[in-house]
Amino acid sequence: MRLRNKVLIGGATVGAAVTYRALAAHDVPPLENPIGGEEEFFRWQGHRIAHTRRGSGPAMLLIHGIHAAGWSYEWRRNVDALARSFTVHTIDLLGFGRSDRPDVRYTAQLYLRLLHDFARAVINGPCTLVGSSLSGAYAAILGARDPSRFPALVLVCPTGLSRLRDPAGVGGDARRILLDAPMVGSTLFNALVSRPSLRHYLERAYANDALVTDELVDAYYATAHQPAARFAPASFIGGKLNIDVSAAVRRLGQPLLLVWGEQAREVPVEDVRRFRALKPDLELAIFDPSGSLPHDEHAREFNRLVMQFAATDAGGADG
Repeated sequence: MRLRNKVLIGGATVGAAVTYRALAAHDVPPLENPIGGEEEFFRWQGHRIAHTRRGSGPAMLLIHGIHAAGWSYEWRRNVDALARSFTVHTIDLLGFGRSDRPDVRYTAQLYLRLLHDFARAVINGPCTLVGSSLSGAYAAILGARDPSRFPALVLVCPTGLSRLRDPAGVGGDARRILLDAPMVGSTLFNALVSRPSLRHYLERAYANDALVTDELVDAYYATAHQPAARFAPASFIGGKLNIDVSAAVRRLGQPLLLVWGEQAREVPVEDVRRFRALKPDLELAIFDPSGSLPHDEHAREFNRLVMQFAATDAGGADG
């Protein structure tokens, strides 16, 4: 009888998981370009990488943050203004947004190679790098490795010093493996990116809860429910995308603009001190009130600041 009950319970659990997965993915169409401009795909290691290009002038590359629902939608309030003075490129990293989402081993080094190859092949000249959160850490490392290609950097609430620095241990591996599991992983991930969970995450990311509209939640819900959406976030949740930027920041010789939100929670503003200790001549802007997405909460001020910074420090770079 006990065995029968276990079988019945197990069957019911599997059935519920399958039903939940079907319902979660129901009526979620393919993503549309949220930025406008020229839509293109870059072939990289057999995969399609979605990107856009707008404007004219010196080149600028915007790299979205990495989380369970990350994609270039994050820059929707920035591209119009920046494209008046720059050739603005946005990219959906492999495993996110409108790019392919293969079941591969996602690592920080994979994304560093992707961004380097993209800048070389698509932009093909110097460009200002603008990176958010974990992608800000990648931008710092790329800038240290190739300052002539990346003559100016804008890092928005970057990770890589006191937080998210060390690779996850056994716990991180377990979380990644669990999310990678075909049925259980899909069910757990869909729960993680349900509309209530995404709303909770976004209300933590923004200082002003009024900005967390149904439209905003729907946009992040849509990207998190594309086919194979869980693979890259599984590596992020497992800590496999983290990287230490302390040595890279110390080596940076080019201008660096650090942008932070006073009320940022995931990477608190106190981390500014650590960055300044490594590079005393950096420029700093702290928006208040603002959470982890000051470029969205204070888009007009952010755009003006970045245009002034890039025109002064990276002007003359051909796009």
